[in-house]
Amino acid sequence: MKKIVSVAGFLTALFMAASCGRGNQPPQQFKDDADPAAFGVTPEREAALDAVLQSFVDGKKVPCVTAFVAKGGNVVYEKSFGMKNLEHRVPAETDDIYVLFSQTKAVVAVALMTLYEKGLLDVDDPVSKWIPDFPDEVLVEDGAGGFKTVPAERPVTVAHLLSHSSGYLAPLTNRYLRTLAESGEQVRAPRTTVKENVEFNIRFPLGFQPGTNWNYNYDMEVIARLIEIISGKTLPDYLKEAVLDPIGMDDTAYFYDDKSMRPRFVTTYSKSGDEFVTSPMSGVDQVFNGPKSYAGGTLGLYGPIRDYAKFCQMLLNGGEFNHHRILKPETILMMRQNRLPEVNSNGPGFQFGLGFELFHGTPSRKDVPAMSDEVFRWGGAAGTEYIIDPVNDLVILYYISMWGKPAECYREFLRAAYGLFGLE
Repeated sequence: MKKIVSVAGFLTALFMAASCGRGNQPPQQFKDDADPAAFGVTPEREAALDAVLQSFVDGKKVPCVTAFVAKGGNVVYEKSFGMKNLEHRVPAETDDIYVLFSQTKAVVAVALMTLYEKGLLDVDDPVSKWIPDFPDEVLVEDGAGGFKTVPAERPVTVAHLLSHSSGYLAPLTNRYLRTLAESGEQVRAPRTTVKENVEFNIRFPLGFQPGTNWNYNYDMEVIARLIEIISGKTLPDYLKEAVLDPIGMDDTAYFYDDKSMRPRFVTTYSKSGDEFVTSPMSGVDQVFNGPKSYAGGTLGLYGPIRDYAKFCQMLLNGGEFNHHRILKPETILMMRQNRLPEVNSNGPGFQFGLGFELFHGTPSRKDVPAMSDEVFRWGGAAGTEYIIDPVNDLVILYYISMWGKPAECYREFLRAAYGLFGLE
């Protein structure tokens, strides 16, 4: 497997580490009173971004949208458009709370890496070190319409899980599970605790040889379980201790007790013809009233855009924000190195590190040309997106709450967001 290391990314990280060593302190808080003109942002460029976002609402492409752009920790754009609840005509606001879905993954990945920095694990450690029964066999088709297993050529490692390259619950495994379900076997894992979920699913073989492909999603449930095992704490408690509280992500959580926060939650919609309909995934009452037992690594966090922007700025800063160091710059550099083979299931040029999509690949997978090669990013299923661009010293976030998110809107937003600085 070839790892592609960008020289620019390496130099960027070295500069980050050297700057911190010289006492050149990265921004510890967002600065809201900066003059946008100092960064090349003109009223005309800001108005152009306003017009783009308003057009999404006016054109009934999204019910609402919130955007955040900061350069060097200076907030140059933070606005909301549209209605967070169409039925009651409630306008969207910048402190609204969105369902983050897969944006949960990066927070969990960073939490796991804090345990790495404590010397409690290595990314090349086999998962079986903590979960002895983790699968070591791989499914293959037997040529007669059925399946057989072969030994795994290498053990699944922590790095395989963080880069979604373990083969855990991959498509071939799920095809196999469907045949078991047809014969009456229970194949649906419980969602009571992440421990029970993982213990149920490790009964099944891997869907490909570890490290040879990319299969998105469920690996992070195992990472969540590893955090619990190694830290001796529940996942929500460890996330709060290691990541959320230190950098001031005060309103980000799996569950909430303060019901006065309920009006801040954005309703999730989907499109039916020309109309928006409330999605079955839009109910958030369970985060206040539910059993509050299942908190996993794949999804589950809620939070406002600025909270997650703090997380992004921490990563851009080389692991520090709010006068708390979460990770070392060299750890973030390691997370930003590709872990996938050149040929994988997500197509040519697709790269993924320890928690993030990367953009060193050929052909380019960039959404817009202005993105630097050093961008790392991901998003959530209902349309939340974040970009961290070290070359341009930018964090850019775009939040909607909609299934079937219109990809062309996000690209149009990015063009206008980079356009704030005259970047094309």
